[in-house]
Amino acid sequence: MIEATPRISPLALAIAFVQVGLTSVGGAAAPLRHVLVVRRKWLTETEFSETFGIAQALPGATAANLSVILGDRYGGALGSISALAGLCLPSLAVALVLATFATQLSETNRNFAAAEAAVTAAVAGLFIANGLRLAYRVWIEGARGSTLGFRFGRLAISLGGIAMVALAHIPIPFAVAILAPSSFGIEWWVRYKGNLR
Repeated sequence: MIEATPRISPLALAIAFVQVGLTSVGGAAAPLRHVLVVRRKWLTETEFSETFGIAQALPGATAANLSVILGDRYGGALGSISALAGLCLPSLAVALVLATFATQLSETNRNFAAAEAAVTAAVAGLFIANGLRLAYRVWIEGARGSTLGFRFGRLAISLGGIAMVALAHIPIPFAVAILAPSSFGIEWWVRYKGNLR
């Protein structure tokens, strides 16, 4: 028996994505997971990983894609509009104020570049931490009925994504394009051949 998808009000979707938008600095992966999985419990870790992967593969910003996907799933067309507006509009207002302030500050203060470097380092830390957390979940959830080889394969793909983006500075779309065939291959082999389970 298939469970019905729970309905979430457009206001609740908007508020959740306002929280994501206002706490995302350079990337929304960690805030998305925190709001959707930890605080709201709308998604499990596995559901989040799968939906986030789909949102990354689609053209456009990952967080915006995810807001539209989840908005539609839980609230229909109005839910998508509410979630996307909650994600974008407050953040846009804050960004415009900060951009004006930063422009004035950069003209009068030479130390501003050091502050920008510190923010970039913090964003990199969030990305790496989120990637390691997802890799851990892949390893733990892979333990259920999977062989060690299958678990190592999935873990290698997760850690490979972190290494490509954080260490090799490969843009995320290129990293996805490189790693997706391997990931699909492993999953196909497990589902249809059954040799790794």
